[in-house]
Order: sequence, then structure tokens, then C-alpha cells
Amino acid sequence: MSTLVLIGATVHDGRGGAAQVADVVVRDGVVAAVGPGAAASATSDVATADEVVDARGLEVLPGFVDVHAHDDAALFRPGGVAPKIAQGVTTTIVGNCGQGVAPSPTDTLDRSLEQYSLPVLGPFPDRRWARFGDYVDTLAREPLGVHARTLVPHAPVRASVLGMVRRPAAADEVSRIAGAVGEALDAGALGVSLGLMYAPGDTADRPELLSIAREVAARDALLVAHVRNEADGLRASVDELASLGLESGARVHVSHLKVTGPRNVGGMGAIVDRLDDLRERGLDVSADVYPYDAGSTTVASLFPPSTADRGVESLLEALRDPSTRTAVLAGLEEPWPDTTLENQWAAIGPARILLAGFSLPEHAGLEGRSVDDIATELGGDPREVLADLVLAERGALTVIVFHTDLEGMRTALAWPHTLVGSDGLPRESGTVHPRLYGTFARLLDVYAGTGPSAVLAREEAVHRMSVAAHRRFGTVASSAPLGLVPGAAADLQLVDPAAYADRATYAEPRRSPSGVRAVWVSGELVAGELAGLA
Repeated sequence: MSTLVLIGATVHDGRGGAAQVADVVVRDGVVAAVGPGAAASATSDVATADEVVDARGLEVLPGFVDVHAHDDAALFRPGGVAPKIAQGVTTTIVGNCGQGVAPSPTDTLDRSLEQYSLPVLGPFPDRRWARFGDYVDTLAREPLGVHARTLVPHAPVRASVLGMVRRPAAADEVSRIAGAVGEALDAGALGVSLGLMYAPGDTADRPELLSIAREVAARDALLVAHVRNEADGLRASVDELASLGLESGARVHVSHLKVTGPRNVGGMGAIVDRLDDLRERGLDVSADVYPYDAGSTTVASLFPPSTADRGVESLLEALRDPSTRTAVLAGLEEPWPDTTLENQWAAIGPARILLAGFSLPEHAGLEGRSVDDIATELGGDPREVLADLVLAERGALTVIVFHTDLEGMRTALAWPHTLVGSDGLPRESGTVHPRLYGTFARLLDVYAGTGPSAVLAREEAVHRMSVAAHRRFGTVASSAPLGLVPGAAADLQLVDPAAYADRATYAEPRRSPSGVRAVWVSGELVAGELAGLA
């Protein structure tokens, strides 16, 4: 048995109450004791401990839960989850935005969905999971550096039934999709994630979505959604998800709640009021937020949805053919007809859209720059320049889009039913959104406590990023202790409050927070340096 003893720390147990100066004793990966004098009461533990830390002046916090992660493939890449661990994240929930690496075909002939998801998830692992349950088992069995739990991503389940095509599913196909979802939930998935802004999920009609919601409700799991439109159509998109929950009885959760586009600044208050109304009507609804004024996604989402009928390949064909290219690029400038989806280019323009993820050496100097800036340098129309770059990079680019109402984010974060998710896109090279490295530190550093931007007490912020997240998503057995309490898993972090700060910026996004002295997952030290503390 291994033993860790932390002496004299300020302990936040994650349950929302006031912190206390206390000792923490960990035995064999489980919290054994917490309280003033706990170490003195366990003198044998102190005498034989593998590590005794004088933690006076430091804080002990529970490990954080990233409820909206895209680490599905990064979990299997060396260092893929290091940016999360450095923030104190000890549990990551994947399968979000309807995208994921399983189920995956055992043959390698059709990689269209993988190619479409590449800018979000990064390179896929070589292994394949024909059954979603096999993926769940892998996450539970293999040492991945963090605890990893998963939602059922709608897109690969749908693609396993009817391929990467954008059309409503036939009745027999709906039955097969719902059956596959039910099997995945029974195998241990936490719920289902819909990506209603992305292909192919954007063409799923109500019968398909309702069938999925009923599978979720039958197991008291969680129906999670990247809603169709976060701009002009946010209210209607929230209502669509709500109607699925109300009719099926499923609990629902809105991914990365935000309001986007200049026309919608100031609109979050009405959305929060609507969510409260829905809760009063009996809908169990929650949301998550990341604390930034920009989002990040695949470059393919900038283009009219008709170009994604066969994933990235159909987009490339449309841009390569002069007879279709003109119409596609014209479609960037106006609302898309016959769709509820958001045209981000038309809403914010090329000066507020950054490109990232370039792989060709000749494009290295373009990394992290706006489309407008690049077009000015190259002397071309921004739309034409974007199309040429997408073709050259075969659609494997990400975008960082400055479209979010920051005050609206603070309003959403203050809502009592909001959790925290990074939505970080784990790319090991090139420019990334700083949320990959800074979400949890930024929230605790800037939006919690007593600072001018704070909307949460520090204790409440810690609670939402730990115990509340575990409870909402059901990451552990309902009877299991949660937080820094005896019997709970020893997922914890040691923080120096005097040095703690978010350091990740849009200019320098790959900077981990300062002041995180150590992180333990199930009692095992996974990050930090303890030398000099004991």
C-alpha cells in the first residue's frame, strides 16, 4: 500500500462549503482521512508514508472534470492529455459534439467521417472498435493518465448504419441507430451526444432524434447536444433539444452554452430565463461553458452545409470544380437558405476568423493568422484564398472564431446549473485555442473569487468543476463518495494560491497555468514537482 500525507493545507472538498485548514491522508489511491490533526491521528501513516508534504500556505483541491472534452483520440497519443493534467483535470468526458472514434469500421476503406472529424479530434489511433462497448472497455482498462468516460457520439453510430450521408434516416435505419445507441449505453456510456451543427447529424430528423432520446431516458442517462445554431437561432435550437427531453423524459444538457454574432450581443439573459422556464415545466436541463470570447471548430463548418454531403471530400470537390466553386463562395456572404444552421463567415467576417493546423511547410507562416490578414498578404479575395488553402490542406484545418458575447458568457456561467467544459481541440502542433491549456485555471483565476470579473465564489467554482460535474454526468457509482472526503478516489491537486494564474493566451496558447504544484490521479502523482515542499 502507498501512502501520501499532506499537512496543514487549505482544503476545498468540492462540496461547495467553506474551505478548512486540514491534513489529508491518502492510502492506496483512496482518501483515508481529512481534517485538522488528521495526520497526527495517523502517526503510523506519517512514519511510513511514501510522501509527506508540508502544505501550509497551499490549497488542496479535488481533481477537475472536463465535461466537454475532445480527447477521444488524444488519449492514445503520447502526451495527448498533458494540457488537461497540467490544469488539474483528472477526469475527461469524451464523445462530445456527436463526434468520436467509435464505433469505427474494422476495414480502412471508408475514412470519410474520420477525415471530417480530424480537425477536431486530431489523428485517430490505429486501432478500431467495431463495438462501442469495446471502446468503453478500453477506456476503463488501459492506463491513460486520467480517468476517461464517454458519451455515445451520434455521428459514428449513424455512419455505421447509413454511411457519411446527409439525409433523414429511413424507419428501419432509425430502429438500427436507436438499437446501437441502447447497446452502447448498456455497455457503460454516460449518455448520448448530438452534433446538430455538424454532418451528418445536422440532417437527422425528429423521429430519429426522438428515438435516441427515448433510449437515453429509459436508462436515466444524459442527452447532450451541440445545438444547431448558437446565433440568431439559439432560442429555437434550445427549444428543439428541450422538446426532445420533455417528450421522452430524458435529462438534457446544452454543450458550450453561448450566444454568438454581433446581432445577438446581450441576448443570453433571455436564454437563461428560457432555461429556467423549462426547468419549472419539469425539464431537467443543464449546460456547460468555457470562459472565452472565441470558439474553435473545423474549417468545413464555414461552408454551406450542402458541401458536406459526403464529408470533407464533397467539400473539396465543390471547391475544385469551377462550376460549383463560385456558388459555394457566394454562399459565404449571405444566410443559408433552407437551413437552420449558422453562417459564421457572414456573421463576423474574415478578419475575426483565424486559421490553424497547417501541415504544408510553405504555409508555416500563415499559422494562427486571420483569413483577412492572409488574403491581404497574398493579394487575393478572402473567400478565394480560403478555398485555395482548404484545397491545399485537404480540409484538415481548424478555425478560431471571435464570435462570442463575453458578457453573455458570464451570464451563462452564473446560472446555477452550469458546469465547465474546455471544448479544447487537442492538436500537438500548430496554433490552438487557449482553452485547451487554460480553461479551468482561467475560470478559477478570473471568474471566481472576488476579482472584478468574478461571477462565482471560489468554493462554488471548485464544486462545479468537481463534485457537481461527477454527479450530473454520473461518472462514478451513485453510492460512491465524491470530493475530498474519506472513501473517495484520491484525485486531487496541490495549488499555490499566491502563484496560481492562467497563462494561456491567443498569442501564446500553449502555456499551462502557474501555481499548480502537483496533481494526483487515484493517488498517483501524474504532474508537478514536490521537491522542497516536504
